Amino acid sequence: MEKIQPVTQEFFGFFKPDACENCGECLTHCPIMDFTIEEAKSEIQHLKNGTQTKRVLSECQSCFTCNFYCKNNSNPASLILQRWNEQYKKEGLKIRGKYYMTLYPNYPNFRTYGIDRMTEQETQILKKWASLEPLKGDTLTYPGCNVILTPTLTQTSFFKDLDIRGRLEYCCGETLFRTGYTELLKQVSTRLDKWFNILKPKHLLVLCTAGTNVFKNVLPNYGLKYKFESITSYIEWLWDRIESREIKISRPLGLKVTIQDSCYSKMFGDDYMDIPRKILKKIGCEIIEVPYNRENMRCCGIAAGFSVDSAYHALKIRKATCDNLNDAKKTGADVVCVYCSGCNQTYNIAKKLYLKKFDLPILHIIELIQMAIGETPKRLIERTSNKIFWGIISKQFPHMYSKKTFRIPPISEDPEKTAY
Repeated sequence: MEKIQPVTQEFFGFFKPDACENCGECLTHCPIMDFTIEEAKSEIQHLKNGTQTKRVLSECQSCFTCNFYCKNNSNPASLILQRWNEQYKKEGLKIRGKYYMTLYPNYPNFRTYGIDRMTEQETQILKKWASLEPLKGDTLTYPGCNVILTPTLTQTSFFKDLDIRGRLEYCCGETLFRTGYTELLKQVSTRLDKWFNILKPKHLLVLCTAGTNVFKNVLPNYGLKYKFESITSYIEWLWDRIESREIKISRPLGLKVTIQDSCYSKMFGDDYMDIPRKILKKIGCEIIEVPYNRENMRCCGIAAGFSVDSAYHALKIRKATCDNLNDAKKTGADVVCVYCSGCNQTYNIAKKLYLKKFDLPILHIIELIQMAIGETPKRLIERTSNKIFWGIISKQFPHMYSKKTFRIPPISEDPEKTAY
């Protein structure tokens, strides 16, 4: 494949049936399903006909790798999401999926379970972030749902001047997008528009790659009207400050590191995917790649729950994550580096279900930078993951094999008036 360039909003547009030649090339590059060309052609034909596929609709993790390999830019990933949407409307979602509906914080879910059991320091951080007082400057630093679950990750000297604002109610809707719930995504856009018009930021700095892509390339397709002068990922922000020596590296780490890429890093092209690798080299790390990396990366595992058939089946998520942990362990690295807080949580939860002891440390790139400048990270991820794990066991497992289904209620423009 030639050098990957950043995608545009059109990359996430509708499937183009007239552009698809049914060649199967897109699915033969799937990092999850490993199709032969004939299997891929058959699956694509089923998708186009609206008939049941053998594997795609139950196993896809909506990583969008297939879009990169379609020579005609027909957007095959959007066809999968469309079929999921139709399946959801017809069947509903199995009741176990309710525990993962993170846009509904007044209804118990894995994130509210963790938040309700936070330390006092974490609780005070989230209270500050929830403020609707005017911004200190012209930039809103958006934490995203996963950083909201790990707020002490932001307690470092190089983030001290950032004005971070957010709460679970202002989730960007990334999982709704990747599960095909398009109508709900339009409602998310309306809610976010109202919030942005209260705070009136000119610039958006996003503490996750997924959120950066959703705000840049996805939500404008679903009715987000608020216009920012710039939308920047924190990874770009960090690299700029390391290059300019605003962040001074004083203790090169000398570690062998393997990387779990963010699902969305490939959307910003090769130059973006290079950034975490350049940061790691700058802080004295040797990089050992896992087999599935960069544009061919596999999701950390949570996306094994995205299909309607899976409905966030915890054991399917566990298997997908442990497959990745196995690959990481085989590299011989000293550390697994993540630059998505969601990956961090998913990996640390899966460690508890790993058949053998998984003793390879999993560190966020922010924590590694902290170590390289002489700071000691306040690592609460294992505590947080432990809480989430027991929440899944106690709240989701009783409904794991229930045949009951539900449909997600509308998302109100005002988060306080959402129907639960």
